[in-house]
Amino acid sequence: MSYIFVFSVAFISVILLLPSCIKASYRLNILSRSKREEKSKPCLGGAAIYIALLAALLVACFLKPEVNNRLLGLALPSAMIIILGLVDDIKDLKPSIKIVVELLGIAFLILTGFVTKISFLPPWANVMVTFIWMLFIINAFNLLDIVDGLTSGLVIIISLTLLTISLINKDVFSGVVLAAIIGAHLGFLKYNYPPAKIYMGDAGSLFSGFLLAAVAISISYAPVERPVSLITPILAMSLPIYDTLFLVIMRIKTRKPIFRKTDDHFALRLVTMGHSVRRSIWIMYAFSIFLAVSSLIVAFGSNVIGIFIIGIVTLVFIFMGRKVGVVKVND
Repeated sequence: MSYIFVFSVAFISVILLLPSCIKASYRLNILSRSKREEKSKPCLGGAAIYIALLAALLVACFLKPEVNNRLLGLALPSAMIIILGLVDDIKDLKPSIKIVVELLGIAFLILTGFVTKISFLPPWANVMVTFIWMLFIINAFNLLDIVDGLTSGLVIIISLTLLTISLINKDVFSGVVLAAIIGAHLGFLKYNYPPAKIYMGDAGSLFSGFLLAAVAISISYAPVERPVSLITPILAMSLPIYDTLFLVIMRIKTRKPIFRKTDDHFALRLVTMGHSVRRSIWIMYAFSIFLAVSSLIVAFGSNVIGIFIIGIVTLVFIFMGRKVGVVKVND
């Protein structure tokens, strides 16, 4: 019941906040426009997601006081990331500045105890893994936010996957955070599903990636006898990871700047192939559900089954990359 209550607070809060965020975006001229759209749209959705999550997690502090310290550990670095995103939505910061602030936020997160605990690695290596993981996932979700409804839909699917693992492991902290994330993004999707009325902006995508990456490393996956289950969080988030790697490879191959905004994202190539925007995001949703089921099998199956599933997923990614990678896109 606590998880349902936290979910409900986040869902209702974001639904109530978004109309005001839309008005504020127009009034403050904080708008976003892509080459595919004739009209600019509000992009303060990330602020609504953040406030809704904050409200839900404050409720969680009263319902589950045992998680208070860990929730406080998320507070400062999360605030840094959301502020970074809001400033970026207003001023369009340089990638180097964004990365520096992200690294500072990750450092604060590590100082509060959020770090990978891979048993066969020394402490310093776990710290390095945490930096790399957090930085990559934050920016993967930022790059992913290119099509109406895509990022929130994938956040919900990934969060449901991790929530399932948390509930089975009786991990209360991860459970309440994930319930809040699902509620906030489900409410946001009502306004962001194509044709979108508002975008989450960099604030929403950076913050969502940060929060999911942080929660993912706080969950226990791998008993000593099943080391393959360490791959679970990577597999659960493999679509954003794959989209980012695919994008980087395609841009290096065509000698385009990696951070330049062009139509060569995986989802946009599906649109170029003739699929509608809605059909394209549902293809991405379906693929993410396939990866969610695969990651749950890896999390709780034997090493042999896990390796078999990882092999299948790898082959599917290779097939999709070859099929979609040949699609010509606009510069």
